[in-house]
Amino acid sequence: LYYDFTVVDGVAEDSLISREESFGPVLPIITAKNDDDALRIANADKLGLQSAVFTNDINRGYRFLEELETGQVLLNESNGWWDVNMPFGGAGGKSTGWGRIGGIYTLYDMTDLRTSVIHVGD
Repeated sequence: LYYDFTVVDGVAEDSLISREESFGPVLPIITAKNDDDALRIANADKLGLQSAVFTNDINRGYRFLEELETGQVLLNESNGWWDVNMPFGGAGGKSTGWGRIGGIYTLYDMTDLRTSVIHVGD
């Protein structure tokens, strides 16, 4: 696949382009000092739908899978990937996403689940 992005390097953590959804093909690059710093930067963000991590070290990858606060974390895969059967949505405490969609979660989201108890006699 071919994607046409605008890449912006040297972006500050508190800049508008790094904190707001652009709804466009923009890749802001924030440089982190190390893995701890990268996780701190990523998790400080109010957005939390999806993240992607690229590494040759599977142990580092698993650390990011466990510690990133996003609804979906992709390891060595672009965040343009999606399987409709897989749940998708934001992480708790973040400002993006509403519930979950995909697979059975879409059915749950479109269902008014209700429990009724009817007493029909003595």
